[in-house]
Amino acid sequence: MRDLPQQERAQLGLQYVEDAVVALLTEHSKGMQASDVADALGLSTDLDSTHRDMIAEGVLSLLARNGRILWDDRKQIYIDNPARG
Repeated sequence: MRDLPQQERAQLGLQYVEDAVVALLTEHSKGMQASDVADALGLSTDLDSTHRDMIAEGVLSLLARNGRILWDDRKQIYIDNPARG
């Protein structure tokens, strides 16, 4: 992996995080808030909660934009997208 360019390594890392988030939401059918996702995945636990939530929000926003997950505006949670197939 050290032979890969930094951009490719970063994209691979992001893909792993995205896949973990999708799997987590698949397991939690009632959905989750960004802070719950951050806590469940241990995203930068040494950061304060605001920054930790920002990391999760960024990943969740990317996933919602490309349709891998959905945002439920009424409940203010992210949910799995069963139609992402």
